[in-house]
Amino acid sequence: MRIALVQQRATNDKAANRARGLEALERGAVDEGPEGLFEAEMRTAALQNGYFTALCNRVGREPKLEFAGESFVCDPEGKVIARAGRGAEEILLCDLDLDMVQRSHARRSFLRCRRPELYGDWLK
Repeated sequence: MRIALVQQRATNDKAANRARGLEALERGAVDEGPEGLFEAEMRTAALQNGYFTALCNRVGREPKLEFAGESFVCDPEGKVIARAGRGAEEILLCDLDLDMVQRSHARRSFLRCRRPELYGDWLK
């Protein structure tokens, strides 16, 4: 599988994404929090849920915001495996080994204990 990060879009419903069998998650962000906040969030989501995550950020200035770029992709173990440059306009392409999803720490440990029959109606 190949993933291309080209637009900004927020996706925060992690439980619903897991229940739908999502293997990759893309999210948009701006530089408005402490340094490294969004990277930590995306790395943690990847590790806890056993799927790939990607943060897509644009570049440039607006009156009260600066967009730094540095889009990145994390594997299901929470490791950053690809990153775009800071302040550079580019499309980040990254090859994903989808077998890593099945071998992830999350699948081997706590996800096998989940009980989706208890919250399936929430996803409808």
